[in-house]
Amino acid sequence: MERFRVLPGLPATGPWPEQFSASGRGMHQEGFVVEFSPEGKPTWVGNFQPGITDYNIVLPHSDGTSLIVVAGGQAYLINPEERRSLAIFGGSIDTALAVPSAGLLVMGNGIWLEAWDSSGLRWRSRRFAWDGMRDLRIENGKVKGEAWSAVDDREYPFAVDLTTGTVEGGSYDGPPDAFGDNTNQH
Repeated sequence: MERFRVLPGLPATGPWPEQFSASGRGMHQEGFVVEFSPEGKPTWVGNFQPGITDYNIVLPHSDGTSLIVVAGGQAYLINPEERRSLAIFGGSIDTALAVPSAGLLVMGNGIWLEAWDSSGLRWRSRRFAWDGMRDLRIENGKVKGEAWSAVDDREYPFAVDLTTGTVEGGSYDGPPDAFGDNTNQH
């Protein structure tokens, strides 16, 4: 049996859905709706308020129990058995790659990447794109793809090391962003 399924909208009958919001706003507006089926417990519905993108996905967390729900770019780390959010992060996530071999979930917002493991944020890369990346893939222990340049109106290849978050290439070489060049967490 699936642990979750995305619903096309809020159910018309049944118990009230659990509400999740990063800001406390929109708590009773329809958001990204997910039904959870924890083993040995009743099925329940979560209504997740979105961030600022149109990216929606549900992914398994590397701890084997939790799920990460990305609703319009806003990420919620959910414990389905306890019907609660363990963490809220993001807001502008527009891509996610599961890397089971490394126990990582890599997420991007169009300008940098972050890697999350069962302990939390492992690293955040420096900014390496002006505003967009595409063709993301995992190769030889790195996330590779192309980063768009607003200056040249073209894309440049990049590679981000999955262990350290160190970046090679990319399109942005301006001053460090608010997070510094590389905020490795552990």
